[in-house]
Amino acid sequence: MFRVILLFLLYPAVVSAQVEITWGIPQKAQRKTEMTDLIGADADYVYALRQDVSAFGSDDPIVERYKQADFSLDYSKRISHKRFDGTSLNPAAVYFINGKILAFSTYYDRTADINFAYGEVLDEHGTVITSWKEVARIPASKGSNRGSFFFRLSRDSSRILLVSNPPYEKYADEKFTMQLLDDELSPIWKNEVLPPYKDKYFSLENYIITDSGYVYILATISKDQSAMSRKERRKTPTYYHSALVYDPFKNELSEYEIKLDPKFISDIIMAVTDSGDILCSGFYSNRNSSDLAGTFYMKIDRQSKKIESQGTMDFTPDFLVQFMSPGKAARKKELYDYNLRYLVQRADGGAILVAEQYYEYEVCSSDPKTGAQHCTYYYYYNDLIVVNINPAGQIDWSRKIPKLQVSHNDAGYYLSFALHVSDNTLYFMFNDNPKNLNVQPGGSYKYMSNLKKSVAVLVSMDMKGDQVRQAMFRSEDLKTYLRPKLYLDVNEQKMILYGQRRNMFKLAEVKFG
Repeated sequence: MFRVILLFLLYPAVVSAQVEITWGIPQKAQRKTEMTDLIGADADYVYALRQDVSAFGSDDPIVERYKQADFSLDYSKRISHKRFDGTSLNPAAVYFINGKILAFSTYYDRTADINFAYGEVLDEHGTVITSWKEVARIPASKGSNRGSFFFRLSRDSSRILLVSNPPYEKYADEKFTMQLLDDELSPIWKNEVLPPYKDKYFSLENYIITDSGYVYILATISKDQSAMSRKERRKTPTYYHSALVYDPFKNELSEYEIKLDPKFISDIIMAVTDSGDILCSGFYSNRNSSDLAGTFYMKIDRQSKKIESQGTMDFTPDFLVQFMSPGKAARKKELYDYNLRYLVQRADGGAILVAEQYYEYEVCSSDPKTGAQHCTYYYYYNDLIVVNINPAGQIDWSRKIPKLQVSHNDAGYYLSFALHVSDNTLYFMFNDNPKNLNVQPGGSYKYMSNLKKSVAVLVSMDMKGDQVRQAMFRSEDLKTYLRPKLYLDVNEQKMILYGQRRNMFKLAEVKFG
């Protein structure tokens, strides 16, 4: 059982948001399936993906279309991954662009030692226009080292970047092929690219495709440790990061190094301005590659390669005391297990950095009689850190949004948060313990561990870092649970959230507000 939530945010002068939630009509989901993504929307419909979750279910995704008027289901169709000769393909990605559904798959031909990538085009009704068509291939000497394909939607959601990585060869140059595909799977351009590193020394982390067609790549490069002393390896980073900018019109690759030596960059995220300049931000540590001692930011001019603005800031004891004892905060003990989620560009040239604490662990026990082992997996999605960076690259402030969530054996299905940004206000939405709505400053927050008694909350934060926490709806009242990881921004004042009711025995209808 699920419901789609259409959320309107009405922005007043104060930070507290007026929220209008329009609920869709009751729907019955297919048994033993789960919604996995909201892939796009047009003026009248929302397009989503569903997947089988049973052990004997199909790997083929199900594309669904819902009417925006009342969010009733318009159609539900499975995308068959069968090649022209009946060969089963491996589903890879599905996108909605320019009113069409583009599906991609891969297949490794053991006889020919070739790794193939295929694409299929469907119209807005889910009818196949172009059946599975080869879009790339990689010669592969053996199945365990067959290379890989990477698909990425362009920033304006109109094209697909397809990267073909060849099989890894130790000490060899890493040549890879990039091509930009239109909505008919035709290449706008296709080029072979050779980065300035040996294959064993670098990995590609992320891609951004601008409206003009330039490709920005965030890369991590390992230093040659044989040329470093033991002290250097212990006291300084054995890696660094680079932003690579690929000009497809000149077939040129430019490199922009990102270093904070002797500090360790423990996490980094990249964005690109409308003018093509590079924004990089993240966290650093003074002792290793995983902890957090502070935050950094830099803006690099793409033309001159010069750093236009840059700033670093250690977390202050006043900030750290929100996470640890005063004694540890005074000693500036570092934070841990935070993952960067968003780098939001401000209209005035500044930026907002958002991170979330995430970790998991397992607890196993053995039956003394049978010796059978049973393991429980716990998932923690905790506090948020929000960092405000001014146009000069200086860190104005860091704030904590208290959030404690835990679940087990479900991969954190109903945990984490959704983010919407508009009118210089940040809106965070997540499932919370209802007791946290009344916590006073400096008070203790409770874990959200019982979904049935949870409340969906909205935390509004302005550009001063002031925040207000308020209830959106109580899950026990509506019998619906917010799935924060599934959402779609429609425009600045409208977003679509997804709510679901899990019932193992029947798909009972629930009321919609």
